[in-house]
Amino acid sequence: MNYNPGDVFNVRAITVVEFSVEECPKAFTSGPPLFTFEQFDTLRNEILSILSQYGTVGPNGKLCIQDSVEQSTEVWSGDGTTRHPDFYVVSDIWNYWSRWIRIESGLHLINKPLLDELAMTLLPFPSWCLYLALTKGGLTVFSDRILFEGPAFAGCCSVNDIYRRCTAERHTER
Repeated sequence: MNYNPGDVFNVRAITVVEFSVEECPKAFTSGPPLFTFEQFDTLRNEILSILSQYGTVGPNGKLCIQDSVEQSTEVWSGDGTTRHPDFYVVSDIWNYWSRWIRIESGLHLINKPLLDELAMTLLPFPSWCLYLALTKGGLTVFSDRILFEGPAFAGCCSVNDIYRRCTAERHTER
């Protein structure tokens, strides 16, 4: 999906609030699995496509989804040589109850179009989120809200506030 300023999702209001257990309750850690590896890797592949428009991604490429997780982990696309990617996208499933994907990056790479695209991508994945582990803070992105934590984002109330904080860090973080 390519970001265009006139797209409908750009008009959608995304709530920005401080991270809390009420906004992001802990997932159960037992019981029947809440998703399959195919669902996880389908979303992860989509996220890799979006992030690659904003910088390098790695260390693993997209997963060619096969009949079983054992077969699929053998077939990563890309050359796998991105040792220090701009966006480090974790390929491991934490557990089968926590519906999230961790992305490690620097503040200077985060911008409003990227946040809009990530939130829009989550619309068909109810209850899923992306955790952006950034220097001096973190963002938990859902389809309708972004939860912030850390000193970099203290007091933010909008996606524009988050973007301004990231822009301010561009000159000091690199």
